[in-house]
Amino acid sequence: MMRSAVTALHDRVERPRIAIIAHSHPSATKGGAEIAAYSVYQGLLKLGHDVIFIAACPEKDQAKVSLASEREFLILHRPETYDHFYHVAAANLSRELNALLEREQVTVVNFHHFFNFGFGVLRDLKTSRPLRTTFTIHEYLAICQHHGQMVTNPDKLLCNSASSQACANCFPERTRQQFAIRKKLFTDVFDEVDAYVAPSQFLADRYIAWGLDESRMSVIENGLRVIPPPPASVNKTGQSRWIIGFFGQINPFKGVDLLMAVAAMIDADKSLAGRISIRLHGNLIGQSQEFIDQVTQLSKSGSSLIFLGPYDNSVVNRLMAECDYVIVPSRWWENSPVVIQEAFAAGRPVICTGIGGMAEKVTDGVSGFHFRHNDAQDLFAVIKRAADAAVWAKVAQGLPSPIDTEAMARQYLPVLLGPSEEMPASATSAQPSIDRTQPHSRSHDRLVTHVAT
Repeated sequence: MMRSAVTALHDRVERPRIAIIAHSHPSATKGGAEIAAYSVYQGLLKLGHDVIFIAACPEKDQAKVSLASEREFLILHRPETYDHFYHVAAANLSRELNALLEREQVTVVNFHHFFNFGFGVLRDLKTSRPLRTTFTIHEYLAICQHHGQMVTNPDKLLCNSASSQACANCFPERTRQQFAIRKKLFTDVFDEVDAYVAPSQFLADRYIAWGLDESRMSVIENGLRVIPPPPASVNKTGQSRWIIGFFGQINPFKGVDLLMAVAAMIDADKSLAGRISIRLHGNLIGQSQEFIDQVTQLSKSGSSLIFLGPYDNSVVNRLMAECDYVIVPSRWWENSPVVIQEAFAAGRPVICTGIGGMAEKVTDGVSGFHFRHNDAQDLFAVIKRAADAAVWAKVAQGLPSPIDTEAMARQYLPVLLGPSEEMPASATSAQPSIDRTQPHSRSHDRLVTHVAT
């Protein structure tokens, strides 16, 4: 009997089951990798694809995690079993993850980090069953042992490339041979991965120079889960007070001490004192008491720098809209800071360090301004020049439009599924006939596993 046209269409648009895998869940931690992973997951769901989300979670933090649906799963682990140099996790983790993927009939996986799961899990999954494996790179941790920042230890100078000798110089307690072995372990596993994604060309180029296959690399910008309506036009003519806003983690790599130095320069300049203020939005947890005291005391002293503390990301658009510029003064290369995309969505130009992924995302003189790396005096000059109505109007007109999670997911599809599996956009319109509201596994339990010590 000839199959009906409806049945044929159903077969044609049926997609493999995809698993997005992250080292944490965004309800527990707010790092860029887990947020980006969840954005891909949400975008694929909106497009009607069959997708699940899997996150690792320390046993002690299980109560912090809030799973939004039956499509989300947790795998518990014990951090004390993890090796932070070779990035090897307890063997149980690979077995538990593989069992979950098999039970959920997953055929495509997209890792957004190897941390907590261990890097070897990519090879373990590939050799245990037929899977298309993809890996999204969010920083330089595979290349650089120094927190994946690619800055030297302890001097914190920018590092342009890694080598066994250079890395051993940064970490004299390790040998060149250990760093050579570490790289070989990583590149051997990366060779087993079908495709890679990086959110910036700068990040992609660093990994290609390090040894990854350029033909398997794609550059896809991170999408925002919520893009607010376009901001109303603003007339800055006659404005006498300017606000520069910092948003994000407050740590030595983020350049907050540069902002404190600039604040002192502003306070000492009679023409600027009272006209320019710098707002710090972020968390001081994990910093030295000396640094915490310095920030809080400066903020209370009537300085142009004001520390406003942590913020909920759901209100970041409003907080950014209250500023004239958003500033990203990082000392490390960055790759694709979400704060830049958020600033553009809020209609605010960005002042940033003119290096790496920051310089790639912000065009100097068009959508914001660059300043010289680690140069407070140059940053002061840039801020002074930017605090002008005509200058602001020019760069405010040059802001790019950030993409949302659906646009991000559409760009991911040919990478996740492979060129032979990519379907025309028109085919997805037929998918409402397929029930994607629940996973098709035999059990809808969200797996929680324990790694034995």
